[in-house]
Amino acid sequence: MDNTSSINVLFPSLPCGLHEFAASCLVLAQPTFLVFCLFVSLFVVKAKGKSRKKPDLPPGPTPWPIIGNIPEILSKKNKPTYRWIHGFMKELNTDIACIRLANTHVISVTSPEIAREFLKKHDAVFASRPVTMATEYSSRGFLTIAVVPWGDQWKKMRKVMASEIMTPARLSSLLDKRTEEVDNLVRFIYNQCKSNSGSSAVINLRLAARQCTGNVIRKMMFNRRYFGEGRKDGGPGYEEVEYIESVFTVLHHLYSFILSDYLPWLRPLDLEGHEKIVSEAMKVLNGYNDPLIDKRVKEWKDGKRKEPEDLLDAFILAKDSEGKPALSVEEIKAQCTEMMFATLDNPSNAVEWAMAEMINQPEILQKATEEIERVVGNQRWVQESDIPRLNYVKSCAREAF
Repeated sequence: MDNTSSINVLFPSLPCGLHEFAASCLVLAQPTFLVFCLFVSLFVVKAKGKSRKKPDLPPGPTPWPIIGNIPEILSKKNKPTYRWIHGFMKELNTDIACIRLANTHVISVTSPEIAREFLKKHDAVFASRPVTMATEYSSRGFLTIAVVPWGDQWKKMRKVMASEIMTPARLSSLLDKRTEEVDNLVRFIYNQCKSNSGSSAVINLRLAARQCTGNVIRKMMFNRRYFGEGRKDGGPGYEEVEYIESVFTVLHHLYSFILSDYLPWLRPLDLEGHEKIVSEAMKVLNGYNDPLIDKRVKEWKDGKRKEPEDLLDAFILAKDSEGKPALSVEEIKAQCTEMMFATLDNPSNAVEWAMAEMINQPEILQKATEEIERVVGNQRWVQESDIPRLNYVKSCAREAF
């Protein structure tokens, strides 16, 4: 039965000319009715989904609408944010807490067992990195590996780092550069002792550690000790001091609490002044790194270099599966800077903490010294090849890291 016949049955009294008009209206109404039914079905399904009970979040302070717990953090300016978090977690007697900052849920954990759930058992779920203003600057728009959210760029950089940079063969080829800088460190410490001679010689351990790690990574990355001339006693020159200060300025702000990281519409205001500080520090770092990298890239393009001699050459020569350069110049610059962050910060901090603990516990220092004298002797310096046999010293180093 067609639509006209249906109209004749339903409305036999209609004039003949209106039957076709009514039939066309019925045809037009059918799609609209179907869309309406679909909309109602989706609404019912969504309502049922909302009616189901969601898993409970960990305990935490009651959030304000829209802005969450940001007012509580801002009201505690007299203490660091982490202390405020530890304080209310202690009040709640909990090892895991949830703090809502605008639309972001921040989970704080103090229990090793719970932390293991995040970092080991469910590592793939929590493998990404938070996006912050400082990480955007430090990675040149998320081009690196350490602070970049999980995704294609992270996978690409991880592949290059694993296959071209952090390989046993590559590290072995740079052994002479590391050995040279250890000799320079001993000379620098000797000169410090000589200049500070008196009742007792005082060593600036932080300066020495940062000086050594900075020289090592510059030698491995750019095949040079200094950006400038350096001091006569083997210490850092003005350029190295400025560089290291800029590195630690960026690291200090990398994941510090910045309001605009949670309320992005406030970023143009730069209320805390953090963006200005980080951008100026990155300008200093890029001012030293970029000319060296640009010059090296040009040398390889012009055929002036034939053999790789450092990590920068390895980055430039890295190829993808199609034989094309694996990294752009911007990616090389970003990753070189990030490696500077990692190698200047972590080892120097570990040395400082390890020595502090050994001074506080002289028996540990004595035991480590005796092992070195027994295994290496006192006729030569400790070499990297000695480390596998220095089990107690290795344990101390691992504890510091």
